[in-house]
Amino acid sequence: MTRIILSALLGALAAPAAEPPPLANNTEFRVRLLAPVSTSANQKGDKISAQVLSPPAFAGSIMEGEVRESKSGAKLKGTSTLALAFQTIHLKDETKLDIRSDVKSFINSQGKADVDEEGHIFQKKNNLGKVAAASGLGALIGGIAGGGRGAAIGAGVGAAASLIVVQMAAKAPNITFDSGSELVLDVSPRAKR
Repeated sequence: MTRIILSALLGALAAPAAEPPPLANNTEFRVRLLAPVSTSANQKGDKISAQVLSPPAFAGSIMEGEVRESKSGAKLKGTSTLALAFQTIHLKDETKLDIRSDVKSFINSQGKADVDEEGHIFQKKNNLGKVAAASGLGALIGGIAGGGRGAAIGAGVGAAASLIVVQMAAKAPNITFDSGSELVLDVSPRAKR
């Protein structure tokens, strides 16, 4: 009897750790901000976090990222911009997944879609033109340094160096999202280097 119990305990200890749930490219996530984020209070580089609401396999996990851009508009007619990027999911079993994310939409803490806490309607814009320019410049430098193979490597390095950032912009002095605001994200696993 003692041998059976000891064998069962040793077997349980030797069992491999659970694999994280699979994450396909472009999986839609819904997350809830754990702290307020605004162009008046946050700066580029500030850390942000959110609790995953869906998909169910990731619900309850914590997603972490940073403010990529935060610019307040002028008091009367300026445009405020806010860009957020999540890079990591901490699963409940303490496994960490590296990700890239794209904000698809926002729901403020009052349940209103695509407006901030003060009712400012925002639009999404991205920096795809800058990414294309960086890829072209990388290809040019790589081509000069190493021919055709160098051009291909340079293009990849240029594209990787300039991440695609989707930002919210509003004709308002500031953009504000309170704790409890929800984001809908397009999430993919980040390629390992």
